[in-house]
Amino acid sequence: MNLKQNLEKIQNSEVFKKWNKNNAFLVSCFFLDNMWQFDFYSKKTKKISSFSLEGNSVKIIEEESAVFQKEQRDLEELDLDKIKIKLEETIKIIDKIKREMVPSETVSKRIIILQKINVPLWNISYITSAFNLLNIKVNAINSEIIEKNFDSIISFKK
Repeated sequence: MNLKQNLEKIQNSEVFKKWNKNNAFLVSCFFLDNMWQFDFYSKKTKKISSFSLEGNSVKIIEEESAVFQKEQRDLEELDLDKIKIKLEETIKIIDKIKREMVPSETVSKRIIILQKINVPLWNISYITSAFNLLNIKVNAINSEIIEKNFDSIISFKK
């Protein structure tokens, strides 16, 4: 799966061109349940819209949704040309950390986000069968570990 090629397909589609009246730009790529979603942000509306590819068809998944942030600020543009560390390499890094931190946990779901927060980063979460969450952020330029956390999903309710 080539993110750049799929992004180009979306941006060149009639669906996207009709929608993009507010000069929105890519802010993240999100992978869950074997599907990539591309999120675009408009500084004018301060909202995000999400697109996916189904075969060769472009589909709007979510249009003009609010941005969830602690403090309101513009999102940073994600430039796929600046991504040097591929997803496959990042998964190897994450899997090694998982084996070291929590070897007995079994991963039941993987959530992958490519975004820019100061630097482009892979934000990967593993949800385990014991309802725990391993979240690791990896710099997408130099593979440096930015942050790693392991916690119970149930503790988030508090």
